[in-house]
Amino acid sequence: MMTEQKLKIAVIGLTEQSLGLMETAVESGHYAIAAVGDERQNRADSLARKYECPAFTDYRQLIIQTDADFLLFGTPVHQCIEFIRLGMQEKFHVLKPCPPALNFSQLAELYRLAKKEKVLFLTMQKGRFGLPFEHVHNYLAESNRQKEQSWHLISAVCHVPMGELEPEMRWLSDPNMAGGGVLLQDCYDLIDELLLCFGLPQKVYALAINQAPDRQQRMSLTEDTAIVTMQFTDALIAYICTSRTLGPARRHLRVHGKQQHLTATEQEVVLYDNHGNLLEQKAYQDDDLPSQKRMLENLAKSFIDPAACSLYPYYGFDLNTFAVIEAAYLSARTGMAEDPSRILKLAEINITELL
Repeated sequence: MMTEQKLKIAVIGLTEQSLGLMETAVESGHYAIAAVGDERQNRADSLARKYECPAFTDYRQLIIQTDADFLLFGTPVHQCIEFIRLGMQEKFHVLKPCPPALNFSQLAELYRLAKKEKVLFLTMQKGRFGLPFEHVHNYLAESNRQKEQSWHLISAVCHVPMGELEPEMRWLSDPNMAGGGVLLQDCYDLIDELLLCFGLPQKVYALAINQAPDRQQRMSLTEDTAIVTMQFTDALIAYICTSRTLGPARRHLRVHGKQQHLTATEQEVVLYDNHGNLLEQKAYQDDDLPSQKRMLENLAKSFIDPAACSLYPYYGFDLNTFAVIEAAYLSARTGMAEDPSRILKLAEINITELL
């Protein structure tokens, strides 16, 4: 299914997210759009004219009739899981924006199916390729190598106020359709980036609530506010505070060390000493689309010439991310700290053997 020049992508679900990925993919010069599919005929036809490709409202027919390398799914998991499975059975590699599944078990199942069909199941998490994250990752790695700095506390905030959910977004409150609330839907990339910097935590403890007016309702809705604490080592802990009800919108990561503390947002990275003196400041304005382009370029190059460019991060890394999220949800139910490595072990899936 691999092409000699451009890689072909067929897109199912023409959401704002998938449209942005399509446009960036074409602009990168590594991809061509092979087909588009959406339940809205007018939307599918409009994009088909733009990219000069067939349009489908029947996703099964798109999968059966289209010759492509990748299937990109823009719709939420609960709306497309059967088509993800069918796509892999038809030998397509699958691209899915995060979150890639409703829960850890489903993600493990998708990886097993991908291995059986000899295709790849890949999460499109552009934050891994953002310049602020790259700066933080490299700085922490270098400070650890040089043993010049010890880090002991990581604090993160992710507030994404949404107001009253529109009718078409009410699935976010349903655990059966959303899988989880603010932790899964809004913090997947933040947790993913923490793990890329610090590895898999030993313990995860979480508290989660929602603002439903009575206890019975709260038990059957996804969370809109949560706090997650992670212990990475005996000398390093982290906490995430996240909510859809607190405003204004805010997203930052702060790493506290013995002599310094580092703060990162999606626009800048700032380093202070613990007396409040500014040591370094880097601005990264308008990096959203460039980070998306770097992600797609890494994917293309790793397929076209894997010897020269490896896939980042390593294939199967998302199982680690989802194991931490699963541990957080389990902890919120049991009131006990949970071990993500135990969840990985119980799944009996070896990440190093997925390829």
